[in-house]
Amino acid sequence: MSWPGRAPPRILFCLWLLFAAAWGNVESACGQTSNPMGQENIRVEVNLATLRFTVKKPDGSLLNDLLQEDFRVFEGGTPQEIAFFDAPRNQGGAAAPLRLAFLIDVSGSTFATRAEEIAAASTFLENVHDFTEVGIFGFTDELAPFQDFTADRSLAQKALSRARRPLGRTALYSSLEELLRHIRTQPAAADRNVVILISDGMDDAYQGAQQAIELARRSNVVIYAILVPSAAQLYIGPTSPAAAAAPTAAQSSNDDRKEKEAAFSSLSIGTNGKHFSGFEAILNFDDVMAQINDDVFGNLYSIGYYTDDPYRDKAQRNIRVQISHPEAYIPARFEHLPDSLLAKKNFVAALFDSDAIASLIDNLYTFHEIGADMDLLSVRREGGRFGLPFRIKISPHPLRGEKGNVRTQFGVIGLLLDQQGREVVRLREIFRVDLDSKDIRNGRGIIYTNTLYAPPGTYALKIALLEIATWKLTSFSKIARIREN
Repeated sequence: MSWPGRAPPRILFCLWLLFAAAWGNVESACGQTSNPMGQENIRVEVNLATLRFTVKKPDGSLLNDLLQEDFRVFEGGTPQEIAFFDAPRNQGGAAAPLRLAFLIDVSGSTFATRAEEIAAASTFLENVHDFTEVGIFGFTDELAPFQDFTADRSLAQKALSRARRPLGRTALYSSLEELLRHIRTQPAAADRNVVILISDGMDDAYQGAQQAIELARRSNVVIYAILVPSAAQLYIGPTSPAAAAAPTAAQSSNDDRKEKEAAFSSLSIGTNGKHFSGFEAILNFDDVMAQINDDVFGNLYSIGYYTDDPYRDKAQRNIRVQISHPEAYIPARFEHLPDSLLAKKNFVAALFDSDAIASLIDNLYTFHEIGADMDLLSVRREGGRFGLPFRIKISPHPLRGEKGNVRTQFGVIGLLLDQQGREVVRLREIFRVDLDSKDIRNGRGIIYTNTLYAPPGTYALKIALLEIATWKLTSFSKIARIREN
């Protein structure tokens, strides 16, 4: 993952710590220190909250020369001591004309991560110069112009919301080339052109990457490529009969994915942009967008403070930044907040990486934030295999939107452990929910069912359910018995 060269050391350490935890490496990282206070230092760093933002005047111009004493930070109405402060790199706030396009993969394989992408992109748009021309484009099997280039920020924001729904196949490189050709036809030349490309990179035509790079260079376009996990990376664990029966095919598929990801990253490398990949890109999408924003414009202030309660919910923090300069305001903030999301970050990492599941066994199954119940159903025998079916019933009422409907996505992770605590089988899946208000009035609920296969015996069944858009989590743990009769 690419990092701007001037990120504050405290930010880098905090992010490293969180990501190390998501990969299950916190214990080994602590164990290598010779400082007996090392674990206490880590605990303090986890309490660090980081805010990144621009400051604007009522006329939309940027105010980049404020000092630390011009800011006060409050959490829950209590003033906080500022631990570090960084002023914008672009002290004068001036900028040459720039044309910026979001190109978002709206194919079916990226639906699970789209809500986070759009929320972070919306914050990004609030932190750019008002005169910057912004275009919002999507692609499935063809380019979808949700909003052509405009300096009207409200039109760009509305276009982002339209990027939530489309589904289809992926034609990344042909769509990118079409957008690059469109940029070349714009009536007034900009000093710089930037494309922020968000995709899983899973396009069979990945050999076209070099041709797209050459066209971008001729068009004076810098590409920032953000690789997000693909739904193709979700599967029922390594004990799946299909995976065991076709190891050669699985390896071939993995090699193919790596080639596609390498082609995708070359788009940024070949145009002097930055490439973002790994689970950081989805676990902390705000951080990714903040880094790109700062790299392109250089107008972000960075403020950090230590919170007394790292596990408080974001909505309960009530963070407020007060500016002493009259009429100055903050349009939107990129926030990196410590809270109980650490275990949830582990969960999301495990949705896309089977190696991360091992770290979940002890620390994930303690949340009860979604109204849901789990039932064990009758064991069934299929040939020589025994299946343990289960059912999760989720109440739709707390999930309803403004129009009374429910449109969201859930991730499910399941582990079946034997009496020695060893993993027997695992489950990973993302599923969508789309209920309108009439469905809910008629009593239609949200039901998820699946079956785990194991030999006869007594097991601990652990299931965790996460609503991806809100990161609310509910977990279940039950003793399950599989008998031959």
